Amino acid sequence: MLLLGWFMMPLASHALGCWSGNSSDGAVKANLTLPDNLYVAANIPVGTVIWQSPLQSISLYCTQSIGEHVYFWVNPKKQTLASGVTIGIIFNGVTYTQNSGAIDTGIYVPWNGWAWSNLQYSIVLIKSDGAPSSGSVTVSQYPVFQLDGIGGINSAPNINFNQLITGTVNFTPGGTCNLSTNGRYTINLPTVGASQFAAVGSALARSYLTINASNCSKGVRTATFIFSGIPDSDNPVLFANSGGSAKGVAINLGSSADGANIGANTTNNTRVVNVQGQSAQLGVFAEYVRTNTVVPGSVQTAVTINMLYQ
Repeated sequence: MLLLGWFMMPLASHALGCWSGNSSDGAVKANLTLPDNLYVAANIPVGTVIWQSPLQSISLYCTQSIGEHVYFWVNPKKQTLASGVTIGIIFNGVTYTQNSGAIDTGIYVPWNGWAWSNLQYSIVLIKSDGAPSSGSVTVSQYPVFQLDGIGGINSAPNINFNQLITGTVNFTPGGTCNLSTNGRYTINLPTVGASQFAAVGSALARSYLTINASNCSKGVRTATFIFSGIPDSDNPVLFANSGGSAKGVAINLGSSADGANIGANTTNNTRVVNVQGQSAQLGVFAEYVRTNTVVPGSVQTAVTINMLYQ
């Protein structure tokens, strides 16, 4: 006699979980407060970075039962932050928004295992269509991103890390500022020897400069500096030696406040500065960087700075 039977087994949960800290007892939320004077000018181009947060750094503990990569999901609830404003993040020098879908963090959780790691990113607000010329919008614990698996946002509560923001976004018609030295700045780097470059990627002779914007119109709260130039063929985030005779050397441009590279190839090339007392200052630096075999000679490059005011 043949006996047939059904065996019921519990379904295992395969949901990916990520907490801040070093265990599943860590927090699943972090809230960042927006600056008080965050303004969006109606007359600036769509796609302009309105505000960029300082670099955020979090430690993470993630678990998973089937083995999976961890992804950023920007704007996980698909909520509009404000008319004319889009939320995004900068990760590894690239800007991502909700339309980017699954963004690989580089963290992999092995089968039935766990992973400890650190993530660094910046939060950005980006101008989109439909920004009004007046008024304000306040958000409270607005979700910037959730960390989850490739399948998207799971429904398991309190196991996935969420970055939140709280604050007020103000809208203005726009205005202008005056740049010192008629907008022409020069950084003179000292002479160095070709033999001083230890290896490809080594840098020498970092020198600093402050870009000043003054006499800003009343109502202008932020100045956005956008940098561009000719990328180096060996390392495109560096500015090519386009006007000199030396070979194997390029120029690294960066912001003094955080030391972060300003990419010649439009990578992380925007800096937003608060206007205080109708003026704003941005500190930058330039330095030689070896990109290949060094041939002695002169080094000269040109960097274009476009400014937007909000």
